[in-house]
Amino acid sequence: MSILPHRYQLQQLQTETELESYLSVCLDICDAQMGVCLLADPDTMNFQFQAGVNINPRPGKFPDQLAWESMNLDSLLVEDGQELNELSRWLEQPISNVLCVPITDKEKTLGIVELFNIKNRVKITMVEKMASLIAKHLVSNYQLQESNRWSSRLQQLLEFIGNISSSLDPDQILRMLLEQVSLLLDAEACSLFLTDERSGDAVLHISSRTDHRGVENYRVPSGKGIINQVLASGETIVVNDVNADKRHFNGLDAVSNFETLSLLAVSLRSHRIELGRKRGSTRSRIIGGLEVINKMNGEFNQMDITLAEIFAGQAATILQTATMYHEMDELFMQLLESLMNAVDAKDPYTKDHSRRVSEYAVAIGNELNLPAELITQIRLGGLLHDVGKIGIPDKILRKADTLTRDEYHEIHRHPQIGHHILEKVNMMGRDVLKAIIEHHERLDGSGYPLGLRGNEISLVGRIVAVADVFHAMISDRPYRMGKEPEEAFAQLYKDADIMFDRHCIDALRRIYDRGLVQFEINRYNY
Repeated sequence: MSILPHRYQLQQLQTETELESYLSVCLDICDAQMGVCLLADPDTMNFQFQAGVNINPRPGKFPDQLAWESMNLDSLLVEDGQELNELSRWLEQPISNVLCVPITDKEKTLGIVELFNIKNRVKITMVEKMASLIAKHLVSNYQLQESNRWSSRLQQLLEFIGNISSSLDPDQILRMLLEQVSLLLDAEACSLFLTDERSGDAVLHISSRTDHRGVENYRVPSGKGIINQVLASGETIVVNDVNADKRHFNGLDAVSNFETLSLLAVSLRSHRIELGRKRGSTRSRIIGGLEVINKMNGEFNQMDITLAEIFAGQAATILQTATMYHEMDELFMQLLESLMNAVDAKDPYTKDHSRRVSEYAVAIGNELNLPAELITQIRLGGLLHDVGKIGIPDKILRKADTLTRDEYHEIHRHPQIGHHILEKVNMMGRDVLKAIIEHHERLDGSGYPLGLRGNEISLVGRIVAVADVFHAMISDRPYRMGKEPEEAFAQLYKDADIMFDRHCIDALRRIYDRGLVQFEINRYNY
């Protein structure tokens, strides 16, 4: 496929040496004194000096009036001294004549060859043929550079695809995707909008520009802006001059100190699974839109549209997958919470104990700046740490009197029971299992069921142990009233570095002092 630059932006090519070689041949053909090559400038709509032989370029704009007069001709020979005065002043040499030969490709003018003070007028047609060769050279040069540019972009795209698996954060993946869209489409920015189904507004979710993160979540009111038209109709819209389009909404430009000049907007379509009688079927719906802003080199073309629509499809898939994962994760957590509520209900003194331990443990993990993946394991481990009590007889868990030695031995089995229940569940990570079996271990080796000591106890086990003991101390039991938080902390610090990890206690204390988590004393209604 032949790819030509918009308005033939060939002045950007690094072809000065090659053009000088062509010019030298043209000078020899016509026995000319000097020569220049001018290329069309799409921004100023003028011809610009690109290469010269036997002349020194002067500052300022090259006189291009004769170039314009010759662009629709095979060639133009000018000998009128009046018309040559401006050229003579620019060249700082007397000019007796100038031959202007257009450089054209498929009836499009790419530039002009101008030869000064020619002596051989018989071979002008040969110069015209040389101009055709120059045109082919320029276009080939451009196509080669364009091919290299796309090869580079596609290589970067492949690297991007390879990097997707390195992140589980959908917003991080989408941000990477928008950066690639901007790069591949040679655009200044790219923005992803989501539809607010209640208000109908288009909400800026993510921008490729780091300086726009402060305006993410900005709302384009329903019915306004090109993006809302895309969200309403699903059509792809290209506007290469937004100032001439009444649909453009400049509110976002104003708050972001950014000027939109051109844009390409495409819709994001998600396929929702229909249940009920149409179980298994899918229904397409528009969930957002992608805006590619300010084409850096020319205007948006069909290839840009195709690429933008492909990327929009990928973005919609990422969002849909993230939504499904979030919904499944929520369902999973609700099921686990229901399970642990049932376990806690076996003992009236441990109402909400599992949920509170999970909250405290997560807060400790965050305070210690642990990675998000480990925090997730801590959340599950804290929630499920007592799941083994499901295998302990109710008469033991509910007993108000002092437990016998055998009954204590039976309760001490609950970490192993819980570990055994969940060790074959694929979704349970190793850290969750460690939290379950280690939350009663102590640094001095006095804990159970494994008698681990010191660093033999995992960080997760030490965190959940502190959270578990703290909540147990501030909760009522049949044989005592719950302690006040200050009393509980005093006891923890008394046992710090002996039974419990001091760093975990310090983290919980800082959380308590800042009021980041509710530390309610669990009172039992006797």
